[in-house]
Amino acid sequence: MRRRVLVVLMIYSTVVVLALAVPLALSVGRERVLRFGENRAAAATFFAELSSREDASGVPSPSGLAPQAPLTGLRESVERYASLYDEGIVVVDRTGQPRALSGLEFERADVQQAIAGALRNQRGRVPSSLTPWSQSSVLIAAPVGGGTQVDGAVVIAASTDTARRDVLVAWLVVALGAFLILVTVAVIAAALSRWVVRPLTALSSRVHSFGDKFHDQLPTEPARRPTAEYVGPPEVRELSSAFDAMADDVETATTAQRRLVADTAHTLRNPLAALRIRLDILGMRVPDSATEAHRKTTREVDRLSTVVEDLLVLAAAETPAHTASAGCDIRATIVSRAEFWSSTMAVAGMTSTIVAPDSACLVALPEDDLIRILDALLSNATKYAGAGAVVEIGFREDHDHITMWVSDTGPGVPGGELPMLADRFFRASSADGEGTGLGLAIVHALAERAGGSLAVSAAEPSGLKIELTFLREC
Repeated sequence: MRRRVLVVLMIYSTVVVLALAVPLALSVGRERVLRFGENRAAAATFFAELSSREDASGVPSPSGLAPQAPLTGLRESVERYASLYDEGIVVVDRTGQPRALSGLEFERADVQQAIAGALRNQRGRVPSSLTPWSQSSVLIAAPVGGGTQVDGAVVIAASTDTARRDVLVAWLVVALGAFLILVTVAVIAAALSRWVVRPLTALSSRVHSFGDKFHDQLPTEPARRPTAEYVGPPEVRELSSAFDAMADDVETATTAQRRLVADTAHTLRNPLAALRIRLDILGMRVPDSATEAHRKTTREVDRLSTVVEDLLVLAAAETPAHTASAGCDIRATIVSRAEFWSSTMAVAGMTSTIVAPDSACLVALPEDDLIRILDALLSNATKYAGAGAVVEIGFREDHDHITMWVSDTGPGVPGGELPMLADRFFRASSADGEGTGLGLAIVHALAERAGGSLAVSAAEPSGLKIELTFLREC
């Protein structure tokens, strides 16, 4: 993956650098050919003006001005230019015959074509741009005379060597700058790709290490997902495969843990029941001096039996439901369980109220699970709210959700312990009496299995409020 990230960054950087360097190089060629054309056009114009002021006999020109230089002056100027710049030049009259010639083959077809164009009052054009591999010379033509009267022509075979060399040097500078930029980008890209990929590689190694150690301790071989499901770079595919394998191992271990808890609790339930029966039989013959010890032993056995039963219920609640169960009428179930617990609450000196809409409402939760939830919550309220407390049971509809709550006006729970009430075996410091600390854990597990949630908060002005949110049955 690091190599792929580096390649992508380098391709992108190369495209950007080329998009900047190529137009810059071309603009250098255009600027240099512009200066080249201006210089040679100025030279051709000079010789055209010089020729227009002379005629073949050296007498005044048709313009009426006295000749400023003899014919030999034109030829000397042409020869001096050819020798100084090493460029051929020819000056012809209106009939196309040479008046001055130096360093240029007059009979060449391109020269004759340039002369013919200049005699038609057309100036020769230079290339729009120069490159190091352009032609070594170009023909610059200029007409002699002004207006519509053409008295001759000047043709210069301008050498492009100097201009092409300047363009080559400029291109080399641009290429060197682009190369240095790409080298800098490559260094940055290498560091960036390493920085991006290193955590992924380390995470993959840790997942592999954890998965291998964890997998060796599993009692059964977990099912593996086919590798064809994974797409993307090799590192990502490897991490996905390792993560899925670890998730499968954890799921297998969790299932094995739940099975172990359920099997252990089921195995302990029968011996505890037998032990309780024997204690009852033994209680008939226990002397008065051992009555208290017998009573405490019986109570501990009952407590242990309660823990075993709660562990069985918790293991069942944490087992995912394989089939969809029909919902139930939450209002009817609340009314039924409130009536069932009314006598127990009356004995404890409590009262209960129901806050619910009058119409039936279906909740996406099996009735047995809802009964277990209400029994656990009402049992806790009966045990810990205390005499004189008021227990409120209710629910409300909210679009596609239903929120149910059970609250009381008892002493409540310290604020710092509220988030831990749903933990297994946790009991609040204010709780009196017997308990296993599994009631709210069972409620939480049943709510999550149905796709719901549980929230614990302090009631106003005092007490405890348990809220559960479920989906409505459509």
